[in-house]
Amino acid sequence: LHVPCKLVQEHGDQLFETFCSKYWKPLGSSLERLVIVANSYYSFLRLRRFLREEGASFCSAFEYSSNSDLSKARFRFFHGQRRVLLVTERFLWYRRYKLKGVDYVLFYGPPETSDIYEDILNNVRTPSQCNSMCLFTQFDGFAIERLVGAERARKMLTSPPGKVFVYS
Repeated sequence: LHVPCKLVQEHGDQLFETFCSKYWKPLGSSLERLVIVANSYYSFLRLRRFLREEGASFCSAFEYSSNSDLSKARFRFFHGQRRVLLVTERFLWYRRYKLKGVDYVLFYGPPETSDIYEDILNNVRTPSQCNSMCLFTQFDGFAIERLVGAERARKMLTSPPGKVFVYS
């Protein structure tokens, strides 16, 4: 989902506003087995605070989580005790856990490497029924290009904000 953003200083605020208004309120709050991948620790903290304030059924994992906390979070998510799993990119990169039980994926900003994108989508429960969405702004051009290639990235970045792209 192309997020409108005129200034690089507003990047984080625009992503968060779009997440709240266009994803969480109409759709995300009703999804089961949703993984949200935060592109930075700051984004992770902001999303975690938001989910707590909303009273969402979620658990979280980040690169500094203890092994016991990670085991509990993964167990609760896999067995459906928690509907949302919030993770950081760094957690996925350094810990290399396979997250089981995933049906929906939201990338809160494009991942730095395509490996993270591939790892998450390779471990979904039912690949043919998985939905994945990535929030991005015009300032995420290089990261988008690493994921979809130069030609598609050019199309995506020059499109009007709010446009959704579907690739299979």
